[in-house]
Amino acid sequence: MEGYFVDRAATDRPWQGDLCQYFTREEVARVCLRQLSLPRNLLSLRLLEPAAGHGAFIIPLIPRLVRACRSRRRAYTALRPVIRAFEIDPVVAASLRRKCIAELHKQGVAPEQARRLVRCWIQTGDFLERRITTRFSHIVGNPPYIRWDAVPEALRHRYRERFSSFKQRADLYIAFIQKSLSLLLPTGQLGFLCPGNWTRNVYGGSVRKALTSTGYLKSIIDFSDIESFETPADAYPHFFVFQHGRDGLTKLSSMRTSGSGVKSTIPVARQFAPSDLPLTLNVAGGVASAITRARKMFPSLENSGCSVRVGSATGCNDVFLLEASRQQLERSRVVPFVNARSITDGKVTWSGTKIVNVFDRRGKTVNLSRYPKLDRYLQKNKKALKARAKASKSKTWWRSIDALHPDWYEARKLLVVDISAVPVIGLDVRGYCAGGGVYQIKSKEWPLRDLWVLLSAGVLGLFVVGLASGSANGFHRFQKKQIAGIPLPCWRQLDKRWRAQFRKAYRSGDRTAILKAVAELYGCDPAVLARFVARDWDTFLKRPRG
Repeated sequence: MEGYFVDRAATDRPWQGDLCQYFTREEVARVCLRQLSLPRNLLSLRLLEPAAGHGAFIIPLIPRLVRACRSRRRAYTALRPVIRAFEIDPVVAASLRRKCIAELHKQGVAPEQARRLVRCWIQTGDFLERRITTRFSHIVGNPPYIRWDAVPEALRHRYRERFSSFKQRADLYIAFIQKSLSLLLPTGQLGFLCPGNWTRNVYGGSVRKALTSTGYLKSIIDFSDIESFETPADAYPHFFVFQHGRDGLTKLSSMRTSGSGVKSTIPVARQFAPSDLPLTLNVAGGVASAITRARKMFPSLENSGCSVRVGSATGCNDVFLLEASRQQLERSRVVPFVNARSITDGKVTWSGTKIVNVFDRRGKTVNLSRYPKLDRYLQKNKKALKARAKASKSKTWWRSIDALHPDWYEARKLLVVDISAVPVIGLDVRGYCAGGGVYQIKSKEWPLRDLWVLLSAGVLGLFVVGLASGSANGFHRFQKKQIAGIPLPCWRQLDKRWRAQFRKAYRSGDRTAILKAVAELYGCDPAVLARFVARDWDTFLKRPRG
């Protein structure tokens, strides 16, 4: 068995670890199942569970199915086509079969009848690799959350050929959504508990288009704030229900913990037009209308004379990052280095750390024979550098992951922290090499200080945080595609009076006037922008201009 599911129990279940006392796995499943519209005659149900696991979605249905047989005076054999489930792990599949047999027996089904039913229901195998000709009225489940680079290369190649949505950087659950959509009956429903990244990330574009053009999203429930979900900061769990072949409004809600347990917020209705654009799930306080309006008014940030690039990753910070007290190399082989911690009060402050630069000004690796100090230093750390997976068989085992380009590390630019509770934006007026964990923004058209103030005045937060329905532990992920897609007017096309008014406001440190000017530009209420201002909004305008 190709074993990318070997550690599945520790990676693909959002309720892994110690569950909080308020919300158990079964309770999560019950909340999700209530979002589906099951037929009155449950014997007509044709339900598929693509990654059955321990049966959280299947087992709660068994008592109802048995009662349906009795009330309609049908033999239990009528239940054979009702459920089809796949589980890739044979040990987990065997355990699930035992649980289903036990539940059927508890409901009065004879052991041998129960075993025959369960053999029909549960199959061992990879759902994504199986050829399935049956169509289903309902598909529900909790597909595995596995990053692109964690899937074995051979299997990744097969999946990529089979599923157009499974692009680089995508999570495996995206392929589960695509295949499941192809197996729905014309009026079928799909309900998945999975990370909400697909609603906003670039790799979710094809899925968003399919879900908004071949039917509609009936509901999306955000589980991000439930304490029982032991998930990383970028795996914000949602449960969505898709209705095939019909139109309608999407009900958005969140689960919240309180002193008395877990409760759902009052659902809010949204209409999503057919599109591959990110879904605007934050509907409170005019956010949705502000985002929709701005998208129609302005081009994207990348089409307004700006460019975005992620900071440079080394693959071995212990070797490539040097403090002032450590060994000195040739001056041309080190560059001042900054990261997320370097941003204070909206400014980028260098702490003295330098990054070892093994590239020339064209981005090509240097000839080490010309730099004996660098050569000795790299040879001294050869073991650590070759321990990296991509470097172990490479002739240039001594290079960092990303090349360092002077047109970026010498440039004045903005830095944006990639994961934060609120937007964190810094202005680099000196030109430093930015590390991983931050995105860089340069602009040929926009004066950098004006862009810095505009984005800090709620614009960055509105179009990144505002697109998210929730975030684990209150943190949001700011990504290149989202930043590059922020609606931004061209500086030269802005009214001169507006530009003068805007500059006067920020030069005087009048944050109220800044918000008012930016709100006027975007046609929204200043209070909407005020909800999304940058972390250092209250302090950075007080500092002397650099």
